[in-house]
Amino acid sequence: MARRPVQYDALIRVRQLQEDLRAQAFATAQRQVDWAKSERQALADQRVLTLQAAGERARERFDVCEIRLYYQYERRLARLMDEKDAEIVQLKGVAAERRDELEDAMKRRRMVEKLKDRKMAAYEAEVRKEEQKLVDETATNAAAMRKVVQRAARERVRVGEREGEAAIG
Repeated sequence: MARRPVQYDALIRVRQLQEDLRAQAFATAQRQVDWAKSERQALADQRVLTLQAAGERARERFDVCEIRLYYQYERRLARLMDEKDAEIVQLKGVAAERRDELEDAMKRRRMVEKLKDRKMAAYEAEVRKEEQKLVDETATNAAAMRKVVQRAARERVRVGEREGEAAIG
């Protein structure tokens, strides 16, 4: 009798765990990208507000020292935005690597699942084949028994006819 392929269940659980870990790493990397983007947007918003404030102060009263401070702060925000852009690019690279690792883990898990499915299909086919052999054997035995019973019945009928003829004759 064929053995049921169970050794793949543990391997699939391991592959699923690996996939879950990769998914968590990807999600963390993606959150870092999103966080960096939101920080960059906050810097951009602050920069716009600083430029607007500098423009208003220049219209109200033109103090060179004060306006220079506004523009120095705006330049600082611009540098921070550039640094944040570089960080976003780096984090996107990390996220892409994590996504690739996740896809690889998913492929490995699906490969084991397909292998398990194929082995299970082969097992089920073998079981059906063995069951069919048993059904065929049972049918053959039943047919042979019917023939034996019919032959015995005919033999009894012949014996009965001979005894009847011997009793008459």
